[in-house]
Amino acid sequence: MNIASMLALAGVSCLIWTAPAAAATAGPPPGSYLLSCTGATVQADALSASCQTLSGSFKSTTLAQLGACQNEVMKGGDIANINGNLVCVPNLPNATGEPYPQSETTINDWVYSDNQAALVRHSWSIWAGLTQFTGKVDGTPVRAFETWTTPSNMIYRIQSGIGIDVEKGKVLLRKAQLLRPGSRFKLEMPHQFRILRPMLKSAQTIPDGDTNIFVTVAYNPAAAEHAIRNKLFLQSTLNGYLKQGYTQIPVFPTSAITIKPVYKIIQKNETGGNVKDGIYTMPGWPGTPSPAKTFPESLWGACVYVDVAHDGPSGSSIDTGCTGRTPATTFHVGDFIHHVITAEEAPAIASQTKMKVSAGDIAILVGMHVTTRETTRWAWQTFWWSANPSSPYLPSSSTIASARPQQDMDAASSHYAMALAYQMVAPAQPINGGKSVGYSVPAYNPHLEAGFSPEVFQAKGTITEPNGTVVDNEYGVQTNCMTCHGQAQYQATPGYYRNVDHREDPYAANFYFGLNDPSFQGKLQLDFAWSILGNLVLDDDGGHGMAKSKESMQK
Repeated sequence: MNIASMLALAGVSCLIWTAPAAAATAGPPPGSYLLSCTGATVQADALSASCQTLSGSFKSTTLAQLGACQNEVMKGGDIANINGNLVCVPNLPNATGEPYPQSETTINDWVYSDNQAALVRHSWSIWAGLTQFTGKVDGTPVRAFETWTTPSNMIYRIQSGIGIDVEKGKVLLRKAQLLRPGSRFKLEMPHQFRILRPMLKSAQTIPDGDTNIFVTVAYNPAAAEHAIRNKLFLQSTLNGYLKQGYTQIPVFPTSAITIKPVYKIIQKNETGGNVKDGIYTMPGWPGTPSPAKTFPESLWGACVYVDVAHDGPSGSSIDTGCTGRTPATTFHVGDFIHHVITAEEAPAIASQTKMKVSAGDIAILVGMHVTTRETTRWAWQTFWWSANPSSPYLPSSSTIASARPQQDMDAASSHYAMALAYQMVAPAQPINGGKSVGYSVPAYNPHLEAGFSPEVFQAKGTITEPNGTVVDNEYGVQTNCMTCHGQAQYQATPGYYRNVDHREDPYAANFYFGLNDPSFQGKLQLDFAWSILGNLVLDDDGGHGMAKSKESMQK
């Protein structure tokens, strides 16, 4: 529930448009802010306009340092309206000096030479960039990823036929009116967790620990522009590709980034909520279990305590066994990337999460999947909050943690651990024509995949180790992001209408396969983007007579 997502929940989209490299205007610069702002003027190095707010009213707003923002727009960024505030939306801030995007040749050199130090450094530079503060919304600083756009907003753009005249910087609408989006972003439980929920509910072993999580998906400007321009969230588009004999959607640009943030909501102001005597309790990650097993939050057997009323020195460890809060296991809201929910946002968030939510409650970021299209198989890294980020538990390590560019990160963003997957197995195999041999490369998020049981994975495969041992990875704590997302595919089938929870099939754990694998025959590969299928608008029933959007199916 990043800030842009929350605002979309309440009905105002942060919609992305990417300026062409050669674009130049004498008047106001182009950008998605033109969809919901009027009277834009430029004076000196500032852009001013009257922009629509969540409530539908308009207010005057100014974006300072316009020249610097236009430099970001030229790199694929945007100028957006977020709740009546003009905000610069960079593709990815360069926080560390590490080039982005890196060339595929460079990254492959690192991968095939096993240069783990370079890969780790690059992944941390991406995290440092997307967590940089890039503007303010109603006086509150926002980070880069909090300004990126969500599938519901992209779908609205696609369905509304909204365009921009890049030469004149004018909005092209079907009707002569400002954009007033009617769709809302859905903050939801991961699909696989709906399948597992009965098991999770019967396995609550942590006293007073909050095991609820909620996820969003967001695209950076380059990824969003690609999805909007190619109408990738419409089933009719995907069916059209299949009918024309295509085997893959148009691939995303190399600067594209997609993310899946994971949040918990602290009910600071709710009677009977999850805060007791000023303390919020959540599960603390104890590390990868051995032997591997289904390991949801309710089975972690450890707690972390958050003092929501005070600041001060924070702890550095989890409470194994949840025996009782101590200074060593007590933290504060400032130790998390977080957002204080406003009165405007609360009703929609409460509706989507089925929780009591009011102004002043707090959404804390506990994890995030991040992937960049710098290579054909994308580059994968996942982050989760750690009580001791300098010495995190598996699947991270103290070696990975020691490479954090802390001089380029604030205290909150430094409190996260990381695992990465630039390959499916080690040693790395080629994109096509390789073998599933070597060693497993686990890269999963404790708050997401750790709870997955073997039933979640439909695509099966094994890895043969050098000594001949055949490894069958079948649990969430054995998964690899690249393996799983490499299976992202579409085929016209009535199954999409019958069961939304199983739409993103087949999931896979960790083994090697080539992108020309025979299993893809007759299907449309989605360039590793399961988020397309998970948010697909079913506008072309293919003769089944059951076409309806995912949103309508869940009402």
